[in-house]
Amino acid sequence: MEPQSYLPDPPHPAGLHNAQPKHDAGTQLLDPHQAQKGGKGRPRFLVTITRYGSRPLDVDNGAGGCKPLLDAIRYEGLIPDDDPATIEFQFRQYQVKKPYRRTEVLIEQIS
Repeated sequence: MEPQSYLPDPPHPAGLHNAQPKHDAGTQLLDPHQAQKGGKGRPRFLVTITRYGSRPLDVDNGAGGCKPLLDAIRYEGLIPDDDPATIEFQFRQYQVKKPYRRTEVLIEQIS
């Protein structure tokens, strides 16, 4: 379910009044003949999110906190969908010192 905005819609450039984002744009970036098919005939992906933080999170908080990031990856067309038939998801975390904190996202096509 897409988040809903309660703000008024911004004005659209001329000719784009009815334009909708294309959530399946990621399927155009891949060669479907070289991919193992997932749900709806789409390629499958392994999405690994690795968090390097100064203190570890509980596993449920870490994995649950990845939902907005996975939704953004799907919305930008890097993966066609975020359902279990399309992606395999892994969350990892490592404890590091403050200047080395970061989050890495690795998207691999499963072949």
